[in-house]
Amino acid sequence: MSAQAPSHVPAGLVRAFDFNYRGPIAELFSRFDALRDEGRALWLDVPLPSADLKPVRGAWLFTRASDIRAALQNTELFSSAPGEGPTVMPPMIPIFLDPPEHTRYRRLLTPLFSPAVIKQMEPAIRARVERMVDALAARGSCEFVSDFAVEFPTRVFTSWIGLPEAETPRFVQLNSVLIHSTSDQERAVASMSAIQVLTDLIKERSAQPRDDLMSRIIALDFDGRALAHDELLRIAMLLFLAGLDTVAAALSFSFWHLAQTPADRRALARKAVPTSEAVEELLRRHTFVNLPRRAARDAEFAGVSLRKGDMVILSLPLASRDPSEFERPTEVQLDRPSNRHFAFGLGPHRCLGSHLARLELQVALDTWHRRIPDYRLDGEVSCYAGTVMGITHLPLRWQA
Repeated sequence: MSAQAPSHVPAGLVRAFDFNYRGPIAELFSRFDALRDEGRALWLDVPLPSADLKPVRGAWLFTRASDIRAALQNTELFSSAPGEGPTVMPPMIPIFLDPPEHTRYRRLLTPLFSPAVIKQMEPAIRARVERMVDALAARGSCEFVSDFAVEFPTRVFTSWIGLPEAETPRFVQLNSVLIHSTSDQERAVASMSAIQVLTDLIKERSAQPRDDLMSRIIALDFDGRALAHDELLRIAMLLFLAGLDTVAAALSFSFWHLAQTPADRRALARKAVPTSEAVEELLRRHTFVNLPRRAARDAEFAGVSLRKGDMVILSLPLASRDPSEFERPTEVQLDRPSNRHFAFGLGPHRCLGSHLARLELQVALDTWHRRIPDYRLDGEVSCYAGTVMGITHLPLRWQA
């Protein structure tokens, strides 16, 4: 057995799995799928980022959707709270809290992300996408990740929360380091910079509120009091990280598939399938978040013995591609019925921004395929794994 695996981990369950894989995209999802055939629960003996971004060595990985679903709903056993000791960034609210404390903050923030609120943003989001796609269409090619997948949702988010849109490239860089860097020093420096950016924003909006998300959060009544600066900063940090990365990943995976699948491109361009259904299936097939948790106590789960403090990875990609849940799960069926995928998680920590993400994806797919219905891959596609998986380079070409 590996010297790194704890004594309660059976030797036969230890795998030296490269969780932070970088390389060709053809292997990205298949590497995770292959683990399902090796056991219901495995111990990945590799360096991993924990929920609070502190590096740890080794974690349990559950490979069955039924176990992942049960773990996501069992916050008493699988805690989102940070471990002991210093962290490289303030523990974010509400994602690093467990019920009932999590519930209080979640209830406070949920109305700000309701379908009705997000629907009001659609005209501005649609106009933004149309300008971006029109500018790209004349070029005949693009590096999709940097030219569109990152640029579009980042500008939507920065303008919504109240950050200066002109500094989008800086925010993208900070976000990338915080989520994807394996260097503690790099993450610490990026965390300090992000904290300063958000602190300045909170101070400005506290003094002079505007019509933006940060001003609305500052104005919230939390059990008869205003949110303290520390609470505001921890909420803002979550929005900063989540708002600048996940939609970019979803867009990149979706267009990677569509660039190789003319039939699906034509179906979207002709409106042969509702875009809303296509979005759900593309999210399912390319679910990309691996959620970290900690065992809050000793317990038996998924056929193994957990010890208090053990790190656990709840792999949403494995759950969304489980053949016991979905027929032909590795295929894309744009009109797949009863598509109850795991892309946004489930349980108390289900993604707060799911309505905005869906709107951004639908508008992007609609607009792009109306303006650029036919395109293809134009080079090698590279990707990364980790807590959030994504594509780093996606070259596309079309007839200008």
